[in-house]
Amino acid sequence: MKVTGCKKIYNAENIIEAEMLVEMLKENGIAAFTQEPSSSVAAYGVAGFGVYGVDIWTEADEAEKAVQIIEEIEKSLDTENAE
Repeated sequence: MKVTGCKKIYNAENIIEAEMLVEMLKENGIAAFTQEPSSSVAAYGVAGFGVYGVDIWTEADEAEKAVQIIEEIEKSLDTENAE
């Protein structure tokens, strides 16, 4: 695989949401990882649960597909919550 660099595709509310989405992306064959926007613990209070959320990154050439998968997941969750 040609490495094209990484691209931020999503900002999750917290580390739990971020890790759930990363696992779902991996299940769909997309390598992904999380990174907190700020490394300052003072800005977060508790790591992974800060005001800035948690960013999800993928390879740039997989970003579009990854965003589509996340959008499908969000629609599915919205439908489940509406019922």
